[in-house]
Amino acid sequence: MNLPLLFRVSRVVLNNLRVGFCESLVSTLSAHIAGKVLGLAKPLHKRFRNQKIELFLSLVRANGGGGRLLDIGGGSGIDGEFLSLYKHFDEVAVVNLTPQPIVAPTGVVLKTLVADGRNLPFDVRSFDWVFSNAVIEHVGAWSEQQRFASEIRRVASRGYFVTTPNKFFPIEPHTMLPFYQFLPLPIQKKVAPFSPGYLREYEEIHLVSRAQMKTLFPEARILPIGFPVLGNSLMAYHSRPKSGF
Repeated sequence: MNLPLLFRVSRVVLNNLRVGFCESLVSTLSAHIAGKVLGLAKPLHKRFRNQKIELFLSLVRANGGGGRLLDIGGGSGIDGEFLSLYKHFDEVAVVNLTPQPIVAPTGVVLKTLVADGRNLPFDVRSFDWVFSNAVIEHVGAWSEQQRFASEIRRVASRGYFVTTPNKFFPIEPHTMLPFYQFLPLPIQKKVAPFSPGYLREYEEIHLVSRAQMKTLFPEARILPIGFPVLGNSLMAYHSRPKSGF
């Protein structure tokens, strides 16, 4: 029997078991922490979403109310908050890359479609209002974000309301990690599985600044919202005057 060889093999096996156990323990702990963090963050997240909805509805009411709404990348929300938004419109279309079954509230004419927000299958100014909450950071790099913004501006007849996380807010909202958005890509890929936030594996996300939002939506007013002083989100909103955009 080759005892030195046996010892070396045993050492390798034990090291692998130890590494596997540590990785499993870290993964279990991070999942537990994530559950706690998300539980604490949920009421705040819901409050900020409701704030966005009220701001959008105030814009709509100030410009005649109602009409046709296009929600790009939408859904019912955490607790159905977007369903209450839909009640204020005569007709609603919700567009996503994959099918999203949504049960329409009573009296709401709602249609769900599979389409790409960067290449919408609609005519110019075919919707009164376009709404998109925290989607533009997921569509790709800058050129794709430009396409997305251009399509929103193209199909909106009376106005639009677009929100996205603020790149310069210190806590990255998908991972709940400080300054994650500024880390090099290889490090993002390593730390994403251990995030205490919604994102548990790496995903390409491109947060934008206030200046970038202004470039994407030049006629819009860009404001920080959410947390006081340094808002955790940015909104671009615009209502179209009679003379056009």
